[in-house]
Amino acid sequence: MFGLGREKSCVGLDIGSHAVKAVEMIARRRGGQESYRLVKLGYALLPHDAIVEGTIIDSTAVVETIRQIFEENKIGTKNVVISVSGNSVIIKKISLPAMEKEELAESIVWEAKHNIPYPYEETNVDYVILKPAGESRERNLDILLVAAKKDKIANYSNVIHQARKNLIAIEVDVFALQNALEINYPDSFAGKTIALINLGANIINVAILERGTPQLFRDLSLGGLFFTENMRKELNISFDDAEKLLKGLPVKAIESEQLDAVLAMNIKDLLDEIEKTFSFYEATEKRERKIEQIFLSGGLANLKTIGPSFEQRFGIKTEIFNSFRNIPYDEKKLDPVLAREMASLFGVAVGLAIRKAE
Repeated sequence: MFGLGREKSCVGLDIGSHAVKAVEMIARRRGGQESYRLVKLGYALLPHDAIVEGTIIDSTAVVETIRQIFEENKIGTKNVVISVSGNSVIIKKISLPAMEKEELAESIVWEAKHNIPYPYEETNVDYVILKPAGESRERNLDILLVAAKKDKIANYSNVIHQARKNLIAIEVDVFALQNALEINYPDSFAGKTIALINLGANIINVAILERGTPQLFRDLSLGGLFFTENMRKELNISFDDAEKLLKGLPVKAIESEQLDAVLAMNIKDLLDEIEKTFSFYEATEKRERKIEQIFLSGGLANLKTIGPSFEQRFGIKTEIFNSFRNIPYDEKKLDPVLAREMASLFGVAVGLAIRKAE
């Protein structure tokens, strides 16, 4: 289910709380290396409250939005890969002694039963071996244990089937982001300790990677809707006006000083939560390598003040993630606004379109 080999001719479909993003790419192998070309790209807003806290409430609206994004952007491929995240998804790093494949499978089941806060029978479980057993005395395997509640999987699978698409695989948001980082920023991916932070509408995904190896994943119950709701209350405006302000559009009777103060308050709350995650990571195993670079993706990444705020708080180079930095496309055939000005929003969709599976 949570795969990491490659699947060709798939559409990466990121079903977020605010919008649906679709990416289709063509893979080409040259000189033993695989490269990609972006051929289709789509973005469509969802009705407010169609998805609440990661749960699809209005499946009809989501199905229609998926159909719309395929029709309007003339996406002919029906094979899709989707992803999930949030409280119903658990990712835990464990260490086990090297053992035979059959023994490992049994041990994974045991570990899952003792590490997942849900009944084992109610979850789908998978795992990823981060590195093979080395020559050290302990000869341990580092493993990412991944579990998702079956009702969450069914919730998202059903809308894909109702939209008459073929569900090829289900990923986890942070794994998809890791794929997108690897292809777009290969040098940073392979050589640095990176924090990749996806600032979504309902959930903020945090992934910390050491030279390409995942070390910590965390989903925070914050995001753009949290900002919007606070702005609505603090400025005494409608939800729609709060969304406009968050997008940088003017709203009558709201001075820039008022907006800046509310945004600064919300960004501080966000940074406080991120700092807790960073501190936990750096305290674990008394790490010598500190975070060297931060990448921000998602809708909130487009706030002008958020990148500088990260750099000021943490003293770490912070860059807005470009989902198409290393992926060519024909500007005459694709919407340049989506591909250039909204590139930070497509990290998960790109990672799904080039997913690696085992």
